Amino acid sequence: MRKGFLLFIAIISCLCSFAQTTNKYYLDYIEKYYKLAQQEQKKHGIPASITLAQGLLESAAGRSDLAVSANNHFGIKCSNWTGETYLKDDDKKDDCFRKYKHAEQSFEDHSQFLLRERYESLFRLEQTDYKGWAHGLKRCGYATDPGYATKLIKIIEDYNLTQYDVDADTKAGKSSQKTSSQSSKQNTSSTTYSSSTASKTKQAETTETDEPEDLVENAFRRKKETRKMAAVDLVAEHKVMRNNGSKYIVARQGDTFASLAYEYNIYEKTLRRYNDIVNPRYELHEGDKVYLYPKRKKAQKRYATYRVKRDENIWQIAQDKGVQLKSIYRLNGIEEGQNVTVNQELKLR
Repeated sequence: MRKGFLLFIAIISCLCSFAQTTNKYYLDYIEKYYKLAQQEQKKHGIPASITLAQGLLESAAGRSDLAVSANNHFGIKCSNWTGETYLKDDDKKDDCFRKYKHAEQSFEDHSQFLLRERYESLFRLEQTDYKGWAHGLKRCGYATDPGYATKLIKIIEDYNLTQYDVDADTKAGKSSQKTSSQSSKQNTSSTTYSSSTASKTKQAETTETDEPEDLVENAFRRKKETRKMAAVDLVAEHKVMRNNGSKYIVARQGDTFASLAYEYNIYEKTLRRYNDIVNPRYELHEGDKVYLYPKRKKAQKRYATYRVKRDENIWQIAQDKGVQLKSIYRLNGIEEGQNVTVNQELKLR
């Protein structure tokens, strides 16, 4: 009698455990969209299991406000986007998100989004390496959540999403990126969703004038090389340097505060504050110094004073010397917002 009771308890526990790791809404979502995910894998080489897991996580299985109101299943924001938009509070009030006519466009744009230069080294991984893809997405800055990769992996394993991955020995459809880095940063309009996409493949012998290569072909060709590597550098990060004791990077063409915030796991508003950006509409220019930590209140001793040059403004001086803008105002008795004149001597410490 006691053994029968214990067996009953064990069965109930197993059923409860299964219920905790499966969700009807998740199962319905998978059934509805797995073919779309497989289609994207065939065209672009992104594992269907990864696409499904991201869709499930980002859209709460298609039930989030963003998915319902904007058909946005992957939480992609408006950067470099000219299509319809949807405003929603996220990192800041009324964050701008891309809006699509239907879910199919969201899935295709998700592929286009991952075919940017930032994520290109993911395609060196095998399509069966879902853990590598999950950790790579986090490292490349897709999400700021520290547990993002772990959550994707759990969803994939709980729902056996690898069963939907296209056979890794079947070479998926061809997609190519334009070799011009400027072209690779152009947005995909809301009405343009082609199966042939531009993708820039980075290799030691390849230059920007070389013929574009097929990302998927490249991934398969480099399987053996990937296996031999102790670790794979999943993102060509900006070079982090120091100025006046504070870490900074130099902005590249196409960088935005939002993209750098993702890359370095910093809130965008915090990154703007570190760099004394008061104008919310200010966008980065190639060559701008972007500080990842607060700047110092004083300059180094050899820069105790500084004479303003032609066409310089006080913000540029603050960035160049790694000094907080408000400190320069205070040290020189200048009202905040007031600019400087040519040959004016400024105290920086």
